[in-house]
Amino acid sequence: MKRILVCIPLLLMLISCASSKFSGKAVCTGRVCGPHGEPVENYQVSFGLGLSTVTKANGMFLIPEMSAGTYTLHGKGVGWTSVEKEVTFIDRRSIICVQVEPLSAVYQRVESLLRSGLYDEAEDILKKEKSANSESKMYQFYQRIIDYLQSPSERKMRKITEQVMEERDYEM
Repeated sequence: MKRILVCIPLLLMLISCASSKFSGKAVCTGRVCGPHGEPVENYQVSFGLGLSTVTKANGMFLIPEMSAGTYTLHGKGVGWTSVEKEVTFIDRRSIICVQVEPLSAVYQRVESLLRSGLYDEAEDILKKEKSANSESKMYQFYQRIIDYLQSPSERKMRKITEQVMEERDYEM
């Protein structure tokens, strides 16, 4: 009985703390890092509504005037994967960690999908990286390959060629 009497006030205190909603302005501090924890410099972080910044050499960023609430963090950087992450600010100081990977890893996945004949899936992955990396020669290279493979007439011609080669036991 004593335990119940001791636990009830603690439970009420926890519930009141959990239900108290933060209002006002928050400071958002964060870090963008690569797959091995290395800092990512010049990575653009945005929450929309003019709330954006760029990471410093140590991968850190700061947005000092965030209103309480839930936002979608959008991140992009040349040579790095783009990110979209929902973030809720429930405290006056929020710390966000974002991990990204080099674009070369995306190109490896795209190439693997292309070899498997999954052209639309490869294009979907590549499209996610367009806004920050469309000027990259590698991005343009893979986009041209996808365009070529998705062309109906080219695809039909390639299939016919493969069938002819199989029938005649030629090597491609």
